[in-house]
Amino acid sequence: MGTADLKLGTVILPRSESPKAISRLTEFEWYHKIDSANDLVTPEIDDLLLQAQQTFQSIDDVIKGMGIPLEVGIMEILFKGTVIKKKDYEINEIEDMVADLNKESPSIIDEPAKLLEDAANTRLSIEEYSSLKDTLEVIKKMKIDLSGFGLMKYFFTNLFVINSADYDEISRSLEGVTISKYDLENKEKSAILVISDTTDSEKVLKVLRSFNSNTFKIPEGFPQIPSEAYALAESKIKELTTKQATIKKQLAKLAKKSRRDILALHEKARISKDVLETLRKPGGTKNFAVIQGFIPANMESKFTNSTKQWMSVVEDITDPKMKEEIPTLFNNGKFVRTFEVITKSQGIPKAGEPDPTPMIALMWPIFYGLMFADMGHGLLLMALGLLFKFKGQGELSRWGMLIAISGASAAIAGVGAGEAFGFHLDHMGPLEGLLDEGGALHSVSWIVGILSVAELTFDQVIDILKVSLFIGIVHLIWAMTLRVIRLVKEGHKMVVLTEAIPNIALYGGIVVIMMCAIGSQYDVMNMYSKVHTEAVPWVTMFLGDWAEVWIITRISVIIVIASMVIMMVGGVMHAKKHPDDGADPASVIMEVLLGKTVESLAHTISYARLGIMLLVHAALLMTVNNAFTSLGGSESGAAMVMIIGGNLGIMMIEGLIVYIQSLRLHLYEFFTKWYVGGAQPFRQIRPELIYNQFIWKRK
Repeated sequence: MGTADLKLGTVILPRSESPKAISRLTEFEWYHKIDSANDLVTPEIDDLLLQAQQTFQSIDDVIKGMGIPLEVGIMEILFKGTVIKKKDYEINEIEDMVADLNKESPSIIDEPAKLLEDAANTRLSIEEYSSLKDTLEVIKKMKIDLSGFGLMKYFFTNLFVINSADYDEISRSLEGVTISKYDLENKEKSAILVISDTTDSEKVLKVLRSFNSNTFKIPEGFPQIPSEAYALAESKIKELTTKQATIKKQLAKLAKKSRRDILALHEKARISKDVLETLRKPGGTKNFAVIQGFIPANMESKFTNSTKQWMSVVEDITDPKMKEEIPTLFNNGKFVRTFEVITKSQGIPKAGEPDPTPMIALMWPIFYGLMFADMGHGLLLMALGLLFKFKGQGELSRWGMLIAISGASAAIAGVGAGEAFGFHLDHMGPLEGLLDEGGALHSVSWIVGILSVAELTFDQVIDILKVSLFIGIVHLIWAMTLRVIRLVKEGHKMVVLTEAIPNIALYGGIVVIMMCAIGSQYDVMNMYSKVHTEAVPWVTMFLGDWAEVWIITRISVIIVIASMVIMMVGGVMHAKKHPDDGADPASVIMEVLLGKTVESLAHTISYARLGIMLLVHAALLMTVNNAFTSLGGSESGAAMVMIIGGNLGIMMIEGLIVYIQSLRLHLYEFFTKWYVGGAQPFRQIRPELIYNQFIWKRK
């Protein structure tokens, strides 16, 4: 569990055999190639890569043109339940794969590619005709034949469309030139027919261009009478629009029919392209190639067997520079693996750094379950997650599992809270007999309502908040302890002794003082007095009866003061030793006095959201259920709409909010105290397969 140990795997072979080596490594799969600084290329790979890139591009263009999503979407799964099963594909060499793709792709993509080309041409023609139609719109009522217009032997004649407001100025500028004005339907525009001597043609064009008006021409092949040209353009647009709709239907039908084949083909083309791009430049000499990469230590024998026809070496990574480049490969079980998506959002753990994924796997269900404690909503959420898990692909499938686990934890916590859709489990008819004495579930009936929100009394609220804060304290101390471990590994002994450990002691002291305040019934000013012989919540049960409020308060104050003094001294020493850091003694002291103490309280109180979200959830459902009862219950249609709609709305909105809050507690409260991350992920030679199952014929 955690991250896998890696070794360095090296293959040395004749450069001409590089394509075969790529095939073997693709079959092996678990190989993170180290990029070579060598500029030597392998023609055999380059030629193969070019073919793969061209094939992929042609398939990708069809995919995008048809609007086929690369993965089944959420809405499609919800309403159609679509799942695309993997296709078996037998493969021997990467060269054969590229050749197969070139042979197979025409039969699958030629038809949609031709339709897409027709669609593009049709769309372009519609745009051209629409532009012409818009132009002719202003003069379509004119019966003038424009075929003879232009520069003739003795005269220049042409039609212009101008802004009506510019007519007088144009007339003055073209004094002596014959101009006939025509009013158009658009009052802001006018048409003018200009007749001049050929020697004045340049002057006419120059003046009218200054008013943003050019000669009006109807394209060749169209009637030169505007009204007739307009009618033809309108007819062509209708014809082409009908053709466009037909092509769209044909593409939709083809997409539905060939979707699986196209996606499988696209994936194979992408795999071949990506693999060849990754391994395009092996190191070595002109005649010999050297391919180096990281492999999981537990796959050493498999790697050696895959590359046995050449010289292959597996060795431990000792080079300090290479150690800095080691990627991270997760090695978690199925349950823990689900939570890797959250770890990745914060950064991949570096070599030697603990993988936080198992920690998230432990705490996430607790956080989510407590905030969303409702058996009914939890089971629905779990069902939704399982639907995405088994019907979705890739990332959606992984997120589906996370949703399912979150829902399951909410359902279990719902039993503890005694809630199902806002109704109390011990009041629900079908369950009463099971929970009562003699019932099948009587032995575990004590669990129901252990964190009850049945009445939302003050005592219930306080108990829920106590549990929330306790979980938060454990979580924060865990994070601070991990920071101490990290600093020890990095050799920062002084920081450990003067800051990290005292910080834990300071935090623990402040928390215990808070518990003493609760034990003394919030008599904060006098809780150190011997009159307060009460037990300290959580403390007395671990230390024994001697741990009374007045004793523990005094001990805690001493611990807090001692911790602060040590942190101040350590901070001042660090500031003197490292003046470039910009810290001075005064700022160090203020940081400890205010920063550390306030931070301790703020971070702890932040976990109160666990109980607050539970209370909000219960209050919202109580409101919905009361409205349901007041509207007439199950016999009223309006009441049924209220109860179903209200529950669905609360489940979706609050389910998302709880997810965000759970994420915040991990990423902000927990990770920031000890986690660094920032490593590069392990890149497999072959990306994840969604639509294909490769079967390697070579044994």
